[in-house]
Amino acid sequence: MLNMNSIHITAIDLNLLLVFDTLMAERSVTRTAERLGITQPAVSHALARLRNLLGDRLFVRTPKTMLPTPAAEALAPDIRAALQRIESVLSQRNDFSPATSARRFTLGLSDYASVVVLPRLLEVLKQESPNVSVVVKNTGHGIGHAQLDNGEVEVVVGNFSAPPAHLEETVLFKEDFVCAGRAGHPALKRSLTLNRYLSLEHIQVSTSGAPHGYVDRVLAAQHKERKVAVTVGHFLMAPLLAETTDLIATEPRRLLVPLAKQFSLAIHRPPFTIPTFNVTMAWHSRHSTEAAHAWFRSRVVKCLEEKSKGT
Repeated sequence: MLNMNSIHITAIDLNLLLVFDTLMAERSVTRTAERLGITQPAVSHALARLRNLLGDRLFVRTPKTMLPTPAAEALAPDIRAALQRIESVLSQRNDFSPATSARRFTLGLSDYASVVVLPRLLEVLKQESPNVSVVVKNTGHGIGHAQLDNGEVEVVVGNFSAPPAHLEETVLFKEDFVCAGRAGHPALKRSLTLNRYLSLEHIQVSTSGAPHGYVDRVLAAQHKERKVAVTVGHFLMAPLLAETTDLIATEPRRLLVPLAKQFSLAIHRPPFTIPTFNVTMAWHSRHSTEAAHAWFRSRVVKCLEEKSKGT
């Protein structure tokens, strides 16, 4: 009778149990080696280790087969069950069914990215995975990668610097700019010239509170300067203030154009060239092969592809 109490788990090599289980099924060193993709000497060596470990011959060679001993037959059901359990545990990480999952995803978005992403994303999730929920946390250019590192969020969408090697990203779309002011604004009844643009007062959006931003740097490169009357920390303040004042907002197209009717805004093309910027989705590489995470990322991509086609 085997004395298993004397065997410490550190002495067990999982490959030994795989050899044992396969030998029980095949009753042949040759077929076991072929099935496991190893050499016959490797099978024989594993069997020798098992015999030494368990204090039993386990399999006896006969002219036609490898015959298990009574001890091996007694062990076989438990070893098979243990291997199946291990397989089950390891496969659970990729066992994801959108239709039945109640997974909660944590998404980092600025209010700009929320306007662009959330409405269509929630429609897609409702159609494909009605029990999935989303928690949205505010993010920005300077904090998105840190939020991924500390596990505060699982995915961020926005404009970020190049990620470090342990983070992954994909470009979702290129964003451009429009100018917006209240409908009936006297300066916007005609085409917007650069001189008229510079004569007006402007809204600047900066999540960090910087009084000058991307648009101002573009103008400075041309030795021009606009008058920023107010700097706000939230993108959604731009259309609100543009509607209720004579201030002009120069902000991303996907923010201002969809809200133009709701906020009674007149939309104009900027009177100077503003380079586009990339909006990306980033995530930690530890999530790259997780089935649920990969599915969620694909839904973000899908809803933005659909939105781009309709823009």
